[in-house]
Amino acid sequence: MSIESLFSSKVPWVTRLGGVASEHITASRLGVEVIRIGGNAVDAAVATSLTLAVTQPHLGGLGSDLVALIYTASDGKVHFLNATGWAPAKMSRSLGKVPLRGPLSIVVPGMLAGLYSMWRRFGELEWRRLISMVIDGVGGGFPIGPSLVRAISNVLNDADDAFKSTYPINAKPWDLVKIPKLINALRLIGENGPDAFYRGDIGESIVNHVNSLGGVLSMSDLRDYEPEWGDPICVEYRGLTVCETPPNTQGLTTLMILRLIENEPKAPGPFSPNRINTYLKAYEAAYSARDEFIGDPRFVKIPVDRLLDPEFLKGRLGGPRGGGGDTTYFVVADSEGNVVSAIQSLYYHFGSLVTEPKYGITLNNRAADFSMSGVNEVAPRKRPLHTLSTVMVMRNGELELALGTSGAHYRPQQHVLMLTNIVDYGMNPVNAINAPRFLWGTDGLIIEEGFEVTGLSVRHRLIKYPGSTGVASILANINGVKILYSDVRGDGAALGL
Repeated sequence: MSIESLFSSKVPWVTRLGGVASEHITASRLGVEVIRIGGNAVDAAVATSLTLAVTQPHLGGLGSDLVALIYTASDGKVHFLNATGWAPAKMSRSLGKVPLRGPLSIVVPGMLAGLYSMWRRFGELEWRRLISMVIDGVGGGFPIGPSLVRAISNVLNDADDAFKSTYPINAKPWDLVKIPKLINALRLIGENGPDAFYRGDIGESIVNHVNSLGGVLSMSDLRDYEPEWGDPICVEYRGLTVCETPPNTQGLTTLMILRLIENEPKAPGPFSPNRINTYLKAYEAAYSARDEFIGDPRFVKIPVDRLLDPEFLKGRLGGPRGGGGDTTYFVVADSEGNVVSAIQSLYYHFGSLVTEPKYGITLNNRAADFSMSGVNEVAPRKRPLHTLSTVMVMRNGELELALGTSGAHYRPQQHVLMLTNIVDYGMNPVNAINAPRFLWGTDGLIIEEGFEVTGLSVRHRLIKYPGSTGVASILANINGVKILYSDVRGDGAALGL
């Protein structure tokens, strides 16, 4: 049996103990190993995330941002961690429109600070031990997935020498590869914690390299950065409590769409044109409101209650934002019922395409999501409207679902599709993730094979199933039995105890 056939016939992992679903089997395996030796869901999330930073560096490397929802079973609470980065202090409108790539597209990477903050608040195993497990797990080599091979090929013509000396540019899918520069960075992070990145040699190397290319990043930008903790934003939908990540993330957009479709007639089937037509109206209204009102709440006042009022949203017109960018999502559960639903991202594949040569860290291009005016206007130490978001669903105060997906600006649409596949159309978690999808973006309406398209109200383009419509993972908790699954569209796997 070929390794490709293993991933084309994925099965869920079903357990009463712990498990991990992620976009790389090595990351899932290491996360499960942390749980096996006595770590909790947060410990396992740290190991999973940092393993993905090595095995999926085009999506969520060490230069990434991260957001997470964390469910603590002991008190039934959902906690929100915002580890999205801010613009350098010297970045402002005076520099002109932020470019899509390059040194001026970089914000302070927040992921590592977020992981450490999450671990300090909830973790149980020693930090150094967790990092050592990651180094032992990937330092000797890991199977490179097709996603990373494609991403390297797609950017190679634009890549610099540091990129080419860091990544396995000649590898074929599932070759065993090493990225020793990233392992060296992890060793320092294991010994010195995030100070190695935000106050030490790693940070200094990043700042010097970025500024040698014309960037404006400083060590004070790194030293001053702190992730933030808060509460999710939640709405009721069909008797469930649906929680999303608040601004500056776009999670509120998911909830706006749900409020708009809740009282609309349900389409006769999940693949009917009526469903597409109904959802498109909600998408247009919600995205219009998102782009007008959602930004960094430290800089702008966001009328959350109004944005969750269907009467305020109805009839709003506007076009979608671009669909570019990608991420890597994972979900972790332990035997006590604690769950981490997290997503990390450089934004576009390999982010800014700026790779620091000593430690091989490629920086994000998240500043590209700033605008020149409005609530998302670029400003010093401001965080952009962020495409990262993730969902948790509660029933009677207990966690029932946690899900997320890659997909950038498309993400709220996909969250709604997968959630309503389960809640409105009775699909099981595996089918809800694997089912054909439709996405509305600047390229128009894209529909995977499997939908009935006669009677659609807009022009569309059919693509082969499974298409490039995001890679999702899910956790369903049914009477204490956990079902974990990783999308057939990706390279990952769900594993557990």
